[in-house]
Amino acid sequence: MTLLDADIKRDPVVGEDTWDLFEAIECSFGIDLGDYRSHCGRTIRDLAADVGRLTKYPSADKCLTAITFYRLRRALQQFGFPRSTVRPATPVRKLLPWRNRRMRWQQMRDQLGLELPGLLYPRWALLLALFGPVTILGCMKTFWGIPLSVASILGLSVLLVIPAIFASIPFARTLPPGSDTCGGLAEVILARNYAAIATENGSRRGAEVLWALRQLVATEMVMNIEQVSPDARIPQDLNIY
Repeated sequence: MTLLDADIKRDPVVGEDTWDLFEAIECSFGIDLGDYRSHCGRTIRDLAADVGRLTKYPSADKCLTAITFYRLRRALQQFGFPRSTVRPATPVRKLLPWRNRRMRWQQMRDQLGLELPGLLYPRWALLLALFGPVTILGCMKTFWGIPLSVASILGLSVLLVIPAIFASIPFARTLPPGSDTCGGLAEVILARNYAAIATENGSRRGAEVLWALRQLVATEMVMNIEQVSPDARIPQDLNIY
């Protein structure tokens, strides 16, 4: 074997994003994937087949998405919404307005007893937290004549980024991808809690597991499910490391 061959055949390195994704899959489906390196380079379809073999859910011909939606609807009733107003097509923004979305998101999580994806930062808040300090310090040097070197501006900016991110936490109220409607949010919740819901209600497995895995990957990668092909390889085709 040449040195070149050895380099090609060596085990892939599991990056932080890939590691976090495999951990999320284990938590959602209640399984142990073993050595994560052995799954790198395989497709989502292949991984779904592994999940199906590893799981021990009872078999049942039930629609878990519908079951999750009804559970979500009961959780939303604590905010005073009649059942008739909460339908799969109902916009979540209508039920969880921006001003109190973080509080209601936590209350809904507590009522459901399930994991919910985190609310996201709006792009402007994230950009402001990351680039605001260096912009302000640059303006202080340029317009106010404060003697700051480039090195000191960069150093102070790094120190100020973390406090800026913490200060912007209250603005993290953007709904995760796929959660715009109550039906979509139910699908995201099912993907994040498949083992808990399937153990209680049974599972049809097969295509249902593949769909739930694609939805989970989409949620974790902040993508739409349409962007996650069953034949996408992890991590290469997801552009993660």
